[in-house]
Amino acid sequence: MTDSAAMARAVRLARRGWPAPNPHVGCVLVRDGVVVGEGWHEFAGGPHAEAVALRQAGERARGATAYVTLEPCSHHGRTPPCAEALVAAGVDRVVVAVQDPNPKVDGGGVSMLRHAGIEVEVGCLANEAERVNERFLAAMRRERPFVALKAACSLDGRIALPSGESRWITGERARRAGRMLRAEMGAVLVGRGTVETDDPALTVRDRRVRNEPLRVILDPGGRLGPAKRVFEGAGWVRYVSSGRTVRPGDRALPVRADGGFDLDALLADLFQHGTTGLLVEGGAVTLGRFLEAGRWDRLDLFVAPKALGSGPAWVEARALATLADAPRARLERVRRIGDDLWLRYRPTSS
Repeated sequence: MTDSAAMARAVRLARRGWPAPNPHVGCVLVRDGVVVGEGWHEFAGGPHAEAVALRQAGERARGATAYVTLEPCSHHGRTPPCAEALVAAGVDRVVVAVQDPNPKVDGGGVSMLRHAGIEVEVGCLANEAERVNERFLAAMRRERPFVALKAACSLDGRIALPSGESRWITGERARRAGRMLRAEMGAVLVGRGTVETDDPALTVRDRRVRNEPLRVILDPGGRLGPAKRVFEGAGWVRYVSSGRTVRPGDRALPVRADGGFDLDALLADLFQHGTTGLLVEGGAVTLGRFLEAGRWDRLDLFVAPKALGSGPAWVEARALATLADAPRARLERVRRIGDDLWLRYRPTSS
């Protein structure tokens, strides 16, 4: 088995699981041309890919080559260092796709392996491994969460009728895909208006997902009461206001003159507390603030085959002076999902 073939298998494995805020990692152990162990990081707090593969291989790991999509960790977190486990297992060679930019690792895993006399190569199928791990790698390199905006609307961009009726604009398959984006990012954010209007739970509700996402609620005026679904059930809640902190995890941030939070300060605070991905679901004003500020990395827009004619739009922002001032995006992907369309956009500067 060639290095490329073995790493391609590790990349496919890395796509599995819902490990946010941790990285996606796949590992394949090959000895005498035969796969003797493989694994992936299923969920945050669970065993890492290398540990799963080593457990499967047992004594057959001795003398094997390990193919890992991300540099093995070299620090103690919720699990022991994977680089240390590879050394103890007696592997002869480790092929790494991408070096981990996390300051807790950042070459430390490779150094630990080489210091133990293990041959290490870095860069095999790096581009493919980067795409699988975009959320985590982007967050570590920029020191802020990867931000995905998400909205569901009608053909004419409405999210509800003038009466407020909105359930349901899109079909069940599209709604389920939207909930899985919460698991992909590991954190979901809405503003006070969405909580008051929709009373959402902001959970994933899928048996494959072990950890519910962090739920971030923006309420600059501190007006929300505790009797809301978002404050119930499993998972952490981070309530962000201008000063009122009641629950563990509540944060107080200064409010700008326009009544909103400084998004850079908000994102920095989330990153410092372990958030690597953030799904911004609304409402329209909150989405507009992220869009206007250019603090987004991806837009997932679900469009239903119906026209509402009037009602609130999916995004609301300040009036633009010229078309040249409009935020621009490029269409990356179009996917049919039931009767709806799933459009994915990326920001562009031109």
